[in-house]
Amino acid sequence: MSVISYDAIPYEGTAVEASHPRRLAALGRLFGIDTPPVAGARVLEIGSAVGENLNAIAAGLPGAECLGIDNAPRQVAAARETARRLGLTNVRFEVRDIIEPGADLGTFDYVIAHGVYSWVDAPVRDRLLELCAAVLRPNGIAFVSYNCYPGWHLRLPLRDLMLFATRQLQVEPDQLVGHARAMAAIVARTALALESRLPGGPLYARVLARELEFIADRPDDYVAHEHLEPTNSPVYFADFVAHAGRYGLQYVGDAWPLRMALPDLAEDVAAEFESLAPGQVEREQLLDFVHGRTFRESLLAAPAAVVRRPPAPDRLRGLAVRLLGEFIAPGEDRFDPALPKLVHPGGILVVRDPELLAALRYLSERRPAAVPVDELERLAGPGRFWTAVAPRLLRLYLQGGLQLEAEPADLAAQPGPHPRAFAVARDQASRGDPMPVSLTHAVHEVPPLPLALLPFVDGTRSLDDLALVIVEQLAPAAEDDAIRAAGVSFATARVAAAAALQWLARHGYLEA
Repeated sequence: MSVISYDAIPYEGTAVEASHPRRLAALGRLFGIDTPPVAGARVLEIGSAVGENLNAIAAGLPGAECLGIDNAPRQVAAARETARRLGLTNVRFEVRDIIEPGADLGTFDYVIAHGVYSWVDAPVRDRLLELCAAVLRPNGIAFVSYNCYPGWHLRLPLRDLMLFATRQLQVEPDQLVGHARAMAAIVARTALALESRLPGGPLYARVLARELEFIADRPDDYVAHEHLEPTNSPVYFADFVAHAGRYGLQYVGDAWPLRMALPDLAEDVAAEFESLAPGQVEREQLLDFVHGRTFRESLLAAPAAVVRRPPAPDRLRGLAVRLLGEFIAPGEDRFDPALPKLVHPGGILVVRDPELLAALRYLSERRPAAVPVDELERLAGPGRFWTAVAPRLLRLYLQGGLQLEAEPADLAAQPGPHPRAFAVARDQASRGDPMPVSLTHAVHEVPPLPLALLPFVDGTRSLDDLALVIVEQLAPAAEDDAIRAAGVSFATARVAAAAALQWLARHGYLEA
């Protein structure tokens, strides 16, 4: 079998939303760590690949000093080229190896290691955590992602099948991925056809088919480095925490707080569950069993930091809050004017408390901005806010309905006379990336017209100018029906351009 190197098939990746220093700083402060200011932070990314994540961080934090290291020269060259094209002077990419990165790295406020830990051999995993502990400043935060059990037990059959089916093939790496997909599909179809006629039903075949469906729309670079790499070593969360602890690193929390929260359960069931888990790590490990978790993004603190649990409402001071959910609107299913309902990543919240409702309505009106907590405090009044509203906001954050940030990006809620989109997103859209990164560091699948228009939203054009772009440049060459229809006339193009700009503003792409 051909070994797929990152020079042969670079890991294209994308921005990793939860790895942004704004998010890391906020979660650290919530757990009592006085994390460093973000605007002028030193940021290290270990395994920076083609730079999609770190270049976006550097572009959004022009006062920060960013360094990306990777051992694949082709990936480093691609990252440097993007930084050059964007005119970024506050980011460097260097070819360095984790085992011997050099003595001149220095120390950093925030360290990011996405897609490294599970995909390297055991000695390199040891060195990765040792390096994080060595370069992390006393109040800094490290972000480390990894594949985890128990969920990966269900993914291993497809990986094993792909490795076995291609073990003797001597072909180019890009062809190897195609062979692996095709051969796995044949086996899965055969298993489904056979097992459906056997006693007990097609349980194994369904697992295999489900995982094949999961990777169907994943790009080849993902499949190559997730399913065809010689090394992919998932771990149990508790074992990862223990491994980090051997180097003095302390577990702070998951980058997505929903992974730390106990789901809504009947009171007796919740009490029984909690009795099995005396500590935070044990509780989260049991939750991984409940959810069948396959992936983790853990935040680690330096040995000298003091982590305070549980998070307290008063630690929201100085942070900003973004609403992640949407209220069910009139005319939609489950709408009830007497019981407003917020649909968010963690579920549905029926908002009965008028003070919490006022805060959430305010956050909804201010989207996509992250609103400073002191604004919400003024809205409710200091006394009521800290006793009644802040505890509920903290609970909603832990349940997945809110996002916390330190020093949030300045976003435009509405397009201005000459709207300007995030430079990284404009660059990505111009290269055909359908999911460019926003100023919030989130990626969205952008509809065809906003995506096509995005490279032209550079602060030099008015709405009328952008309408002309649709009529004269985009519509004549478009394959998409919506873009062609928008360019039928100047009037239709102007309406379409306005709607596209509203979409971009709503999703955090426009600068204030």
